[in-house]
This record gives sequence, structure tokens and C-alpha cells, in this order.
Amino acid sequence: MTFPQHSDPGAEPNSGAEIERLQAVVAAFRSRIEAQPDALFPAHADSLLQLGSLLAERGEAPAALEVVTEAVELYRAMVEVEPDSFRVHLASALNNLSNRLNDAGNPDAAAAAVAEAVAEARLALASRPDQARFVLVSGLINQAGKRMRDGDIHGSFAELAEAVEAFKAGGDSGLPYLGSMIEALHRSAMAFSEIGMWGEAVDTRRLMIGLFADGPPSAMVHLLALTLQQASLAMAGQGRLDVALTCADESVELARMLFHKDPVEFKLFLAQALGNQSGRRHQSGDTSGGLDVALEAVNLFHEAVSADPAAAVPSLILTLGNLSAILSALGLPDQAAIVDEQRAGLQQTLELMVQGRG
Repeated sequence: MTFPQHSDPGAEPNSGAEIERLQAVVAAFRSRIEAQPDALFPAHADSLLQLGSLLAERGEAPAALEVVTEAVELYRAMVEVEPDSFRVHLASALNNLSNRLNDAGNPDAAAAAVAEAVAEARLALASRPDQARFVLVSGLINQAGKRMRDGDIHGSFAELAEAVEAFKAGGDSGLPYLGSMIEALHRSAMAFSEIGMWGEAVDTRRLMIGLFADGPPSAMVHLLALTLQQASLAMAGQGRLDVALTCADESVELARMLFHKDPVEFKLFLAQALGNQSGRRHQSGDTSGGLDVALEAVNLFHEAVSADPAAAVPSLILTLGNLSAILSALGLPDQAAIVDEQRAGLQQTLELMVQGRG
């Protein structure tokens, strides 16, 4: 889980030529160092890092590791001479080194490298705050990935939260990196979801929302609401009905907000969120409340079916199942039977739709 670095897109189509150019540059610097053993050239270290990244992209992990290690040692020497000028570069190089060590199958050394990168970045904040801040963010996200792989879920989320706070402290200077930050958090939220850590998945979506000081775009709110809905279903399956209902309620609240902004785009999503909420209310003992919500959901589904039947019909079938169960619990078996007939008819329609696509 890394914070992507920006590169020159113009170099990508002919990376082989760029690798040859950088190799020639590095060789020239090495010749100069032979003549001047005490000389240090920042451009030499930077060329090594660029070369390492290109070699890594080409799958040459050992060669990439070798040149990045050389760059790190050069920056260490520069920090001894001018710490305020070069500490941030050392931190960035160490973060790069951690990636190359992971590529080479040495996770323990990679973890040590990124821990040192974070420590150096913290020190560099005093002299180069704008540069160091985003190196720190990158290192923290890298560490979050390491902790997740080690099973330290709480520690992983804590690293992400600190990374977001550091990112936000940069203000507008972080705008060029916003897309990379969103991508890193999105991947983390997906990873938490895949292993069933729904609390961390939801909280990571909240971190994404917090990146937008002037209010998040609808897409970010939609992701949070969707994750809450998924968490609600998972919690219900575990018998944690109070948490399931809380998640469902918040998901509906967010879905309503999105629907009010764009009824056409989010009508189906609101219907789905309400359908889930109806089931959670029924499970929690609020049968009459579940009935009201289920009826609202069904009405919205009927409106949405004409626009996107393939997406709406499966969710409508599930919601009709909730409605039938609620009606039965309320002592209304005849009405429940009518709903079951509608549900069976829709199920047949869905099967025909699937056969037609096949």
C-alpha cells in the first residue's frame, strides 16, 4: 500500500531509452567520484532513484534494489554534511528502498527502511515542511500496508489516520497528490472489507470524506453509504442487530442526501438502502417501522425498474421478501401472500432476463 509518486509521463513510452540514458548519467557521476572521492552530487542520487523506479517497472527487482540502495547511501552522506537540505531526500529514498526490498522478497528489511523513512521525514518537517509532509504521508501509508499484512488491523488504521491528518495540514499544497491519497485510502477500505473488518472499512471511508474541507463530492458519500450498507448486512449475519441497524440508518440518511441532490442518479440507491433498513428494523423488533420503510422502498423500486431493470429487480425481490415477512409478523397473511406472488413473478422475470443475456 504505497503513496504513488509522480513521474514524467513522457518517459513511459520509451522506458528502455530512458534507462540507457540514466545508466550513462550514473556512470559519468561514478567516474567523477573516482577523480573526486570526497565529492557528493545530489543529481547522482536522484538519477539512481529514477533508474531504480524504471528498472522496478520492468521487473528487474535485484538491479532496482542495487541502485536505490546506492542512492540511499549517497543521501546519508549528504545528510551528514547538510542535514537541513538533504534529510527530506533521504526520507524519500528510504521509502523508495522499502518498496524495492518488498519487491525483492525481504519484508523485514522493507519494514525497517520505511520506519526509518517516517522518522527522517518527521525530523525534516522543521526545515522542509512542504516537501517532508508528503514524504511522511507516503511512509505512513506504506507502514499501514505492512501492519495490515502482519494482521495489526488497529495499527494499520492508526497509520492511515495520521497520514490523513498530515496530508490535510498541507492545505492546498496537497492538491496535486489528492488523487493518489484517495486511491490509497480506497484500496485500504476495500482491503478491510475483504477481511470482514467493517468498522475500519467504514472509518477509512470517513477519512476519505475528511479530505474535502469544502464538502465531499457525491461519489465519496456514495462509497461511505455503500460500505455502511454492506457493514449492516454483515453485522446482521453475525447477530449484532444494534450495530446493523445503526449502519443501516446512517446509510439511508446519506442516501437521502444524495437523492435530494440528484434524484435520477440516486433513486435506485436510496431504494436499496431503504430495503436494507426495513429488514434491519424488522429484525430489531420495530415491525411497524420496518413496514413504513419497506413500502417506501418498494414505491421507489417501481419507479427505478423502468430505468434500469437489471439492477433494480434483484433488489426489489429482496425487499419484497422483507415486506412479506413484516406483513406476516403483523398478522396480515393475505397481504403477505399477494406480495409473495409478486415476488415469484419478478423472480421468473429475472430468470428470463438472465437467460436472454446468456
